Amino acid sequence: MKTAAATLDEVAVPGQRVNDRWIRLREDVTPASWKSHTAGAADRLCLPAVDERAVRGLKFAEALLPRLAEATLSARLAGSESAVAALSEPVRFVSIAGQ
Repeated sequence: MKTAAATLDEVAVPGQRVNDRWIRLREDVTPASWKSHTAGAADRLCLPAVDERAVRGLKFAEALLPRLAEATLSARLAGSESAVAALSEPVRFVSIAGQ
């Protein structure tokens, strides 16, 4: 889901903790705006952001260019096939009263 959340950063809540079941969307996202944002999303997947601590934790991190280390970790975290599958699934919007 990290790849799907990165791809949908315009509609996803920034800084959220991503899990395997859902992506928290901004409050102003409607079913219509969701459709427009997800149309063709499988063709423009984005790699997920990488925590700086993970980059520092790489073996030989000091020997790598920071951008190369970040790109390597991002590619390892990416689940492109899973993101494409998730983005093609039916969507259900749930609104919790009082929140």
